[in-house]
Amino acid sequence: MIVTPIDKGWQIIFHKSHALLAMDIGLNLDPKLWPIKKYWAAGLSSIGEHDNNQPKWYQRENLTASGAPLDYRQREKVDLNQAKSVAKSAKYKSSFIVLMVSSHFQKLYKDDKELEVQKFLEKMSADCGVIITNLQLDKDQVAQCYEFLRFCDDLSLALCQNDFENHKDPVEIDAIEGEGKILLSQLPSGQFQLHPWVLFNENELTFTVEYFTTSTDFYKEDEELKKDLDLLYPKEKRFTLKKKGQIALPLT
Repeated sequence: MIVTPIDKGWQIIFHKSHALLAMDIGLNLDPKLWPIKKYWAAGLSSIGEHDNNQPKWYQRENLTASGAPLDYRQREKVDLNQAKSVAKSAKYKSSFIVLMVSSHFQKLYKDDKELEVQKFLEKMSADCGVIITNLQLDKDQVAQCYEFLRFCDDLSLALCQNDFENHKDPVEIDAIEGEGKILLSQLPSGQFQLHPWVLFNENELTFTVEYFTTSTDFYKEDEELKKDLDLLYPKEKRFTLKKKGQIALPLT
């Protein structure tokens, strides 16, 4: 969950909704940035694969010590069971999705000190070597595909996490190609500006994501939080992005 405090209670964006926003971003990017056309559908599908099976309502797994909804950034340990479940599920859908999911797990967990996490990453890396050979893929093109997905995920997270709420500095997002940075800034109007402008199909785009609000601040167990979230009545956040430039240049 992506949790943000509001005047009364909390705003909650589930990771599956964030993943859908990331997919929407990907659909609006220039397909030329995706080097392996054959796996375009699988690539877009893989954007949401790493967020499968969330959340699980059990005792107090989704609450802080004080009883507030637990933001994913507050979790201290890798949910290895969830990661393994995602990896297993991907194998039954598309071997290319396995490549993308593995790349994402490598990014997220490469510095984790847990031995079981490192064994999991090593196993996935070995599996990916077999897949790349079997599909006769170019490793650089596979890496480029992941950078496309990673950009969509990073931009979606920056918007969903309200990264502009407490500071006015632009958020830096790695470009899809090269060593450049994309700067995401919020305008006084509440709209957003990307600079340099990545290769979207339009000069102005509006994206949406569904979220929920709670009626209270703290809970004794997950079930109380679950009951407080009326999943039939989501609210909607809108993000309008405007073009400012076109070529991603390295920061100096």
